Amino acid sequence: MSKYLKTRQEYIDLYDRLTVKDCRWRENFHKNSKPSEELAKQVSEKFYEGVTEMALHYDLLHATIKWHEGKESKISEWISRDTQKDELYENAEAPRGIRCLKCQSLTTQTSKILYDSHEDKGDRILFTYDCPNECVPHRAFFNDGEEYKIKPHLCPKCKSILERNSERIENKKVITTETCPSCGHMETDEFDLTLKEEEPPDPDYEKDRERFCLSGEALSKNLLEKSQLESVAKFMEKWEEKEKHKDEYDEVEKLKKLTIVSLEELLIPLCEKAKYVKFQFGTPDMGKDLILPFTAHDANPERIDLASTHDLQKIIKKAIDDTNWRLMSDGIFYRMGILTGRLRAYEREEDLLELAKRRLKKESKD
Repeated sequence: MSKYLKTRQEYIDLYDRLTVKDCRWRENFHKNSKPSEELAKQVSEKFYEGVTEMALHYDLLHATIKWHEGKESKISEWISRDTQKDELYENAEAPRGIRCLKCQSLTTQTSKILYDSHEDKGDRILFTYDCPNECVPHRAFFNDGEEYKIKPHLCPKCKSILERNSERIENKKVITTETCPSCGHMETDEFDLTLKEEEPPDPDYEKDRERFCLSGEALSKNLLEKSQLESVAKFMEKWEEKEKHKDEYDEVEKLKKLTIVSLEELLIPLCEKAKYVKFQFGTPDMGKDLILPFTAHDANPERIDLASTHDLQKIIKKAIDDTNWRLMSDGIFYRMGILTGRLRAYEREEDLLELAKRRLKKESKD
């Protein structure tokens, strides 16, 4: 039988209780909020109530969806945690051969508990041992062989070890007094032994559980509203971005977005007029960026090498300056009257904006 692992329904109930507790707190916070004196002078009570109701609505909208989305992962985390605790508890072996520090008799293991020190060592199993001769103090060891040592309480004033004395009063409470033997400092703590009364049933819990623990139609409705809000938020963010960089977006609108056919129709007549014949495109590279190779033949025998590449480069750059195409940085190559190069298409909005920035920068310099 599992010692720590619970039924799945128990984990669901626990998660739902946490959900209801959090959402109730949010609801009470908004409903009980009051405007400052300064704000109360500026807005009417009805207006403030309206704003508060709206804030409550959207706070609960996001909170309930967040709790819903985290439900399965958190329950799985709890189940995994408690399964590991069970495995650790069942498989842990008690250290053997533990002797009493006073009479050296072999002790007997009497208890076994899961111990969480909240340190890097994590969960461990603590075994306690009793002496057959009833010697004290008892001893305790962890499953990894480390002996458990009680850390002494030190006086906050002089750092001496406090002397501890406990007194039970009529099985109702235990009073523990710690006294410093050096400076007389005293601390008292009371532990109530009486059984606390069970909390009365929560008459509104099931109703609030249905409101805050989303499922079915309520879940679909909230998810739709959240999606609509996110769409509006993205639209407004985009609009603000365009307003902030209006010049750049206007410049993008001015750019001619040419297809390969349109680009060919633009460049061939210009090249032929300058005696660059047989201008044609090769097979485009359709990767992340569209890269388009081209070739041309120089029909002017007096123009060779650098002069030929320079003139063709000048013609192409001028022709495509107001388009979404650019000559690649590796330039144009010349060999035996044949020129080759590559053009890049700017398609994505962020690339077009970068192109627009460069154009505006160039215009400001000119």
